[in-house]
Amino acid sequence: MNGKKQEKKPTASQMERRLNNAIIHIDKTKDTQSIFFDDKGLRITITSDYAIIATTSHQHIFNAITPSGISRSYLYTQRFLEIALDNDCTYTDDKGNVGRSYAKLFALLKEKEDKVEYNLCWFIDLWLFNIHADLYSIDETEASAFIVYEKYLHNMARSQEILKEKKEDLTNIQFAENVIATEKKYMEGLEERVIFKKKTDEEQKQEEIDAMQQRFAEQTMEEKANEQQHD
Repeated sequence: MNGKKQEKKPTASQMERRLNNAIIHIDKTKDTQSIFFDDKGLRITITSDYAIIATTSHQHIFNAITPSGISRSYLYTQRFLEIALDNDCTYTDDKGNVGRSYAKLFALLKEKEDKVEYNLCWFIDLWLFNIHADLYSIDETEASAFIVYEKYLHNMARSQEILKEKKEDLTNIQFAENVIATEKKYMEGLEERVIFKKKTDEEQKQEEIDAMQQRFAEQTMEEKANEQQHD
């Protein structure tokens, strides 16, 4: 005996009870595909019914079929995953652990003469950035509270611009200018206060050091990935 208690497997009735009580349960089938990007902290999973995008702080689950038809979010996520799995974006770290690199994937796609896959993934990357960002962050600090408020005003201004009746053609630049103007209008009368204080010289110096170390680490990872690619 090694003194360790063997973990008992749940019985069929216990498993059934867990599934019945589960808020979210997605079956993993033979058609399920998944990829995890270590350098992004991003996992993308596709099943026949769902597309799951998981970050370090939240998960998004998109239905494959919606009342209006096949979900575009599902289709774009599925295509991105297919491209990622078709291109060898793996790397090996100093300890011999094999992982997948988001940066390497885009580097490989950018090198291809045919830019169709790169352009598609670049477009999806914009969408993933919005998902990966602190979209749902909420905090009681003055800066964080204002950011929540500003996001609300920005989304309100953008929605108003999208939904309002168009009496003439509207260009992309005009759309952006109108959204900014509407958001500024919403902020009229708001008391101006400092929410981000100027960094001290020591803080700025430390940030520069951290940035240099980060660039060195990324460069080292990229060099190793290139070496493994050409081996």
